[in-house]
Amino acid sequence: MQSGYIAIETHTERPGLVRFVLCDKLPDPDPTGHSELRWRYIAGFNDREAALMHIHELLKRQLLDPDTHMYRTSPERAIAAVESLDLKHRRIYLDPDFDGHSKATITSLTEKYVGRRRAWTSLFQVLGYIGIGLLLLNLLTFSIR
Repeated sequence: MQSGYIAIETHTERPGLVRFVLCDKLPDPDPTGHSELRWRYIAGFNDREAALMHIHELLKRQLLDPDTHMYRTSPERAIAAVESLDLKHRRIYLDPDFDGHSKATITSLTEKYVGRRRAWTSLFQVLGYIGIGLLLLNLLTFSIR
Protein backbone atom coordinates (compact mmCIF):
# COMPACT_ATOMS: atom_id res chain seq x y z
CA MET A 1 0.00 0.00 0.00
CA GLN A 2 1.65 3.18 -1.21
CA SER A 3 0.15 6.59 -0.71
CA GLY A 4 0.57 9.08 -3.49
CA TYR A 5 -1.17 10.94 -6.24
CA ILE A 6 -3.05 10.10 -9.40
CA ALA A 7 -2.97 12.76 -12.07
CA ILE A 8 -4.93 12.95 -15.30
CA GLU A 9 -2.92 14.25 -18.21
CA THR A 10 -3.93 15.30 -21.72
CA HIS A 11 -1.81 16.18 -24.72
CA THR A 12 -2.79 18.43 -27.63
CA GLU A 13 -1.35 15.98 -30.18
CA ARG A 14 -3.58 13.17 -28.82
CA PRO A 15 -7.12 14.55 -28.69
CA GLY A 16 -9.65 12.24 -27.08
CA LEU A 17 -7.00 10.42 -25.05
CA VAL A 18 -6.17 10.76 -21.38
CA ARG A 19 -3.36 9.26 -19.38
CA PHE A 20 -3.38 8.40 -15.69
CA VAL A 21 -0.06 9.08 -14.00
CA LEU A 22 0.96 7.69 -10.61
CA CYS A 23 3.18 10.08 -8.63
CA ASP A 24 5.02 9.75 -5.33
CA LYS A 25 5.22 13.50 -4.89
CA LEU A 26 2.66 16.15 -5.69
CA PRO A 27 3.09 17.19 -9.33
CA ASP A 28 3.14 20.90 -10.13
CA PRO A 29 -0.04 21.59 -12.12
CA ASP A 30 1.33 24.90 -13.51
CA PRO A 31 -2.10 26.41 -14.21
CA THR A 32 -0.58 29.46 -15.90
CA GLY A 33 1.33 27.55 -18.56
CA HIS A 34 -0.66 26.22 -21.48
CA SER A 35 1.82 23.79 -23.04
CA GLU A 36 1.01 20.74 -25.13
CA LEU A 37 1.01 18.54 -22.04
CA ARG A 38 -1.49 19.55 -19.35
CA TRP A 39 -2.56 18.26 -15.97
CA ARG A 40 -6.34 18.23 -15.90
CA TYR A 41 -6.88 16.77 -12.44
CA ILE A 42 -4.81 15.64 -9.45
CA ALA A 43 -6.04 13.64 -6.44
CA GLY A 44 -4.24 12.25 -3.41
CA PHE A 45 -4.88 8.65 -2.31
CA ASN A 46 -3.83 6.52 0.64
CA ASP A 47 -3.41 3.58 -1.77
CA ARG A 48 -2.76 4.81 -5.28
CA GLU A 49 -2.32 1.31 -6.79
CA ALA A 50 -5.75 0.20 -5.56
CA ALA A 51 -7.24 3.45 -6.83
CA LEU A 52 -5.79 2.87 -10.29
CA MET A 53 -7.18 -0.67 -10.26
CA HIS A 54 -10.67 0.63 -9.46
CA ILE A 55 -10.38 3.34 -12.13
CA HIS A 56 -9.40 0.69 -14.65
CA GLU A 57 -12.45 -1.36 -13.69
CA LEU A 58 -14.68 1.60 -14.57
CA LEU A 59 -12.89 2.51 -17.81
CA LYS A 60 -11.59 -0.88 -18.98
CA ARG A 61 -13.43 -0.77 -22.30
CA GLN A 62 -11.63 2.45 -23.23
CA LEU A 63 -8.12 1.15 -22.42
CA LEU A 64 -5.58 1.67 -25.22
CA ASP A 65 -2.22 0.97 -23.59
CA PRO A 66 -1.98 -0.78 -20.21
CA ASP A 67 1.71 0.07 -19.77
CA THR A 68 1.24 3.83 -20.02
CA HIS A 69 -2.31 3.86 -18.56
CA MET A 70 -3.68 5.53 -21.72
CA TYR A 71 -7.46 5.56 -22.22
CA ARG A 72 -9.67 6.75 -25.07
CA THR A 73 -12.11 8.86 -23.09
CA SER A 74 -12.88 12.45 -22.28
CA PRO A 75 -11.17 14.22 -19.38
CA GLU A 76 -14.58 14.75 -17.79
CA ARG A 77 -15.34 11.01 -17.78
CA ALA A 78 -11.88 10.21 -16.42
CA ILE A 79 -12.29 12.74 -13.61
CA ALA A 80 -15.76 11.38 -12.80
CA ALA A 81 -14.31 7.87 -12.56
CA VAL A 82 -11.76 9.06 -10.01
CA GLU A 83 -14.27 11.15 -8.06
CA SER A 84 -16.73 8.25 -7.81
CA LEU A 85 -14.29 5.88 -6.11
CA ASP A 86 -15.27 4.62 -2.70
CA LEU A 87 -11.68 5.02 -1.51
CA LYS A 88 -10.49 7.79 0.75
CA HIS A 89 -9.07 10.53 -1.46
CA ARG A 90 -8.87 14.27 -1.76
CA ARG A 91 -9.05 16.49 -4.79
CA ILE A 92 -5.87 18.53 -5.10
CA TYR A 93 -6.31 20.22 -8.46
CA LEU A 94 -8.98 20.64 -11.11
CA ASP A 95 -8.08 22.44 -14.33
CA PRO A 96 -9.54 25.96 -14.13
CA ASP A 97 -10.26 25.91 -17.89
CA PHE A 98 -13.23 23.60 -17.34
CA ASP A 99 -16.40 25.60 -17.94
CA GLY A 100 -19.74 25.19 -16.19
CA HIS A 101 -20.95 22.60 -18.71
CA SER A 102 -17.85 20.46 -18.19
CA LYS A 103 -18.19 20.64 -14.42
CA ALA A 104 -21.87 19.67 -14.70
CA THR A 105 -20.87 16.72 -16.89
CA ILE A 106 -18.32 15.61 -14.29
CA THR A 107 -20.95 15.82 -11.56
CA SER A 108 -23.57 13.87 -13.53
CA LEU A 109 -21.12 11.15 -14.57
CA THR A 110 -19.88 10.84 -10.99
CA GLU A 111 -23.46 10.36 -9.79
CA LYS A 112 -24.01 7.79 -12.54
CA TYR A 113 -20.95 5.77 -11.47
CA VAL A 114 -21.90 5.96 -7.79
CA GLY A 115 -25.49 4.93 -8.58
CA ARG A 116 -24.28 1.98 -10.64
CA ARG A 117 -22.01 0.82 -7.80
CA ARG A 118 -24.85 1.11 -5.27
CA ALA A 119 -27.18 -0.87 -7.55
CA TRP A 120 -24.66 -3.71 -7.84
CA THR A 121 -24.11 -3.68 -4.08
CA SER A 122 -27.86 -3.88 -3.46
CA LEU A 123 -28.24 -6.72 -5.95
CA PHE A 124 -25.53 -8.79 -4.26
CA GLN A 125 -27.02 -8.10 -0.83
CA VAL A 126 -30.42 -9.33 -2.01
CA LEU A 127 -28.82 -12.43 -3.54
CA GLY A 128 -27.03 -13.06 -0.23
CA TYR A 129 -30.29 -12.82 1.71
CA ILE A 130 -31.97 -15.19 -0.74
CA GLY A 131 -29.07 -17.63 -0.30
CA ILE A 132 -29.33 -17.47 3.49
CA GLY A 133 -33.09 -17.97 3.24
CA LEU A 134 -32.62 -21.05 1.05
CA LEU A 135 -30.06 -22.47 3.48
CA LEU A 136 -32.43 -21.94 6.42
CA LEU A 137 -35.31 -23.48 4.46
CA ASN A 138 -33.09 -26.46 3.61
CA LEU A 139 -32.01 -26.79 7.25
CA LEU A 140 -35.60 -26.70 8.49
CA THR A 141 -36.79 -29.12 5.82
CA PHE A 142 -34.19 -31.78 6.58
CA SER A 143 -34.24 -31.34 10.37
CA ILE A 144 -37.98 -32.05 10.60
CA ARG A 145 -37.62 -35.55 9.11
